[in-house]
Amino acid sequence: MEFTPEQQAHIDQMLADTKTTWETEVLTPLTTERDELLAFKPVTKSDAEKALEQREADLFKKEVGIELKANKLDDFAEFLNVSNADELKVKVTQLTKILEARKLNNGYVPDNHKQTTAYDQAAAKNDVNGMIGAKLAKLFN
Repeated sequence: MEFTPEQQAHIDQMLADTKTTWETEVLTPLTTERDELLAFKPVTKSDAEKALEQREADLFKKEVGIELKANKLDDFAEFLNVSNADELKVKVTQLTKILEARKLNNGYVPDNHKQTTAYDQAAAKNDVNGMIGAKLAKLFN
């Protein structure tokens, strides 16, 4: 089916109007929103920047290892998660305090400790008079 030039012009005008309406109502807001969101897009790092960050991370791990070894805490390296040197010093100090407290608590504490009486002391010296005196003192007190 062939259109007359007037019909074709009218169809072309309708298409152009619809396209313009779509561009102003849909395309332009989407483009504007996309441009605003691109401002928040993280910057893509180059391979050199990635390699530098990796080297810094490795260096910090070595510093952590040296600090722990200097304080004789290298057994705890896998349990310590720190992000900077200041935090590392605080954690090392806290861990040292905890271990010192445990060392004191794990010392030998006799559980059946009893006081030596005057009678026991006299018996240890083979002092019969002292032993009798201790027994008599018990009777009158």
